[in-house]
Amino acid sequence: MEAAAGERATALAESGVKRGDRRMAERRLLLDTCCGPCAMVARECLDAGGRTVHYLFYNPNVHPYREYRMRLEAFETLMRDAGAEYTVLAYEPEEWLRAVAYREESRCEFCYRLRLRRAADFALEEGMEALSTTLFASPYQDHELLQLLGSSVARSRGLEFVVWDGREVYREVLMLARDRGMYTQPYCGCLFSERERYDRTLRERMKDGGGR
Repeated sequence: MEAAAGERATALAESGVKRGDRRMAERRLLLDTCCGPCAMVARECLDAGGRTVHYLFYNPNVHPYREYRMRLEAFETLMRDAGAEYTVLAYEPEEWLRAVAYREESRCEFCYRLRLRRAADFALEEGMEALSTTLFASPYQDHELLQLLGSSVARSRGLEFVVWDGREVYREVLMLARDRGMYTQPYCGCLFSERERYDRTLRERMKDGGGR
């Protein structure tokens, strides 16, 4: 799949496809965005290299739907207040379920891959030159795996993948988000992480080495 996307990127470049004067003239970075609070961390820590940042909200992993709506509303409120460029793609939980089915133990890898691929495809379609993700804000995410997958996905599409680290200021910014009344989620997003957050029996079993 990555090779095919790389061929598509090459074909677009060779064909001289016009993407519009504004897009061709302005250097832009697409920021895959998981939520409002992590977007706040990115606004403080991400070095976009002089590029305009365009925020993309594509989170098919978030369950249930009411939780998704609360995160989306917090994100859109932040974007409007900041006057930032952003796009919201359709909510597609079916895509996430297909990606992680029978892969529950390594679900984070497949979740990252799904979202980064969709973000990279969007960046390519819109004539952007770089990609990153707000998942780098969180101390709860696997930064090494994100860098590995993100670099591979971006490279196959002729994009630069920008790595950054917001973990040092994460908790401070989270408190600021709460102070301003922004919704801050209590679990990562998927139904498995929700269960790990609220199922005390499961947490005790995991603590004792019993796994998920």
